Amino acid sequence: MSSILKSPAGSAALLSALLGAGAALADDVPLLADHIVPIEVRQIQPGDINTIFVDVTVCDAAQACRTVPNVIVDTGSTGLHLYREALDGLELDAVTTSDGRPLSHWTGFGSRTIWTTVNRAQVRIGKVSTDVIPIALYDKPSPLEQLPAAYTKVDSRDWFVGIANGVLGISPRRQLAEGYFVDRPEGGAEAAPDWHEVVVDTSRQLANPIAHFPAPYDNGSVIKLLGAGPGAAYAKLPGWLGLGIGLPTYGLFPASARVVSHELDQDGHFPLMVGERRFDVLLDSATNMLALDLDHLGIPRRGDGGWYYDAPAATPLELTALCGKRKVKLAQAVYVGARDSIFLKPQGYAVLPSLIVTPELTGGVSTLGSPFFYGRTVATGLQGSINPFLQQAPAAGLYGSVACDEALEPGSPSPYGYVVYTDGAD
Repeated sequence: MSSILKSPAGSAALLSALLGAGAALADDVPLLADHIVPIEVRQIQPGDINTIFVDVTVCDAAQACRTVPNVIVDTGSTGLHLYREALDGLELDAVTTSDGRPLSHWTGFGSRTIWTTVNRAQVRIGKVSTDVIPIALYDKPSPLEQLPAAYTKVDSRDWFVGIANGVLGISPRRQLAEGYFVDRPEGGAEAAPDWHEVVVDTSRQLANPIAHFPAPYDNGSVIKLLGAGPGAAYAKLPGWLGLGIGLPTYGLFPASARVVSHELDQDGHFPLMVGERRFDVLLDSATNMLALDLDHLGIPRRGDGGWYYDAPAATPLELTALCGKRKVKLAQAVYVGARDSIFLKPQGYAVLPSLIVTPELTGGVSTLGSPFFYGRTVATGLQGSINPFLQQAPAAGLYGSVACDEALEPGSPSPYGYVVYTDGAD
C-alpha cells in the first residue's frame, strides 16, 4: 500500500480550493473530495470476479433523482447504460429524431451486445454533475418484442441484468456516433417493427459523462485500486474514482511511483511488449481478466476451448512499454496463475489477480483488464484534451517522473486520447 503524494507548499492554496472543505490527506487514504468517490471490486452475485463498481446518480427534467448502486466502471466503452428497473420508477425523457421518432441503440461490449432506448438525464458522480445528456436504458428481453434479426442473435441483456445495474462508459471517446435505430411500422400499430439505422447529430448521441462535467473535471478520469497479492484471492478490494486529470487528482498518484504515459491510436490501443513479443493493447477496467496471447512463453492452456492460461503457481510476466524507439521495462509485473486454484476458490472471492485468458474471449483484442489496475493509479484522458503529465512547467514536479512521453509536444491536444499509469516505486 503506497503513501499518497503530499501537497507541495506552492500548490496548497489551489489544491484546497479545488478539493473544497473537508478534504484531507493521509498516508494510506486518498484525498477526500466531492470529485473523488469510492469504488470497490466485489461480488453482487456468486461467480462475479474482478468487477469494479461505483454509485451513479441520475436526475430527470424536474430534478427528481435516483442513486444507482453497482454500476460497472468501464474505461473501454462510452456512455452511461443503466438497467431501467434500477431507477425505481424514475421516468426519463426519450431522445427523438427531428421528426419525433424515439431512438434506440445497439451497443457492443466486446463479444456481447445490448439493446437500449436513448433517454435524457443529468448525471452526477460524487457531487459533480453534467448538464442533461443522452444516456441508454435497457430492460430484460421480452418474448413480445421484435428487434433487428442480426441483433437478437447475440442479445446479452439477461447477462447484463444479472451482473450489474449498469455500465459507466468513460473511455477516451466523447460520444458514440453509430448504432442508432428507429422503428418505421408500415401497417399500423399491429404491424411488426421495421427497424432502420439512422445517423444522428452529436446532441442525440450517447455521451461520455466525463466530457460534460465542468472544468477542471472534464478531461478524463483516474482510477486508483489498492494492491492485491498475485497468488491470493480476496472478497473485496477498495479504491477511488477521481474526476479530472491533473491538479484535481494528482493526490491519487503515489509520490514514490514513476508514471508511464501513452498516446493512444485511433482504436484506443497503445504498444506494450510481453517478453519479446509486441502487442497493441486496450486498457479496459471492465474486462475482468487479462487477455494476452502467451503461447510464445510456453505457458499451457486449460479449460473450455483452451482459453485459460494455466501456470503451476502465480508467475510474473515481464512487461515493457514501447516509447518511440525506447523500451521501458515496467517494474510492476502482471501474473498468470494456476487455473484450477483460481476457479476452485470458495464462493465470495471476487478479487483474482492472476487470471489470464487468450484474446479469443475479447473478440481478438489484447486487453489489460481490471487485474492490471490492482496496486496502480490509472488515468484515461479524453480525445482532444491535453495530457498534463507532459507539461514541462515547474508544476510538473507534482506528477513525479514521466517514463514515456513520445507522441506529442507538451501542450498539444491528444487526438485519440491517452492513458497514464503508475509503475511501482523508484
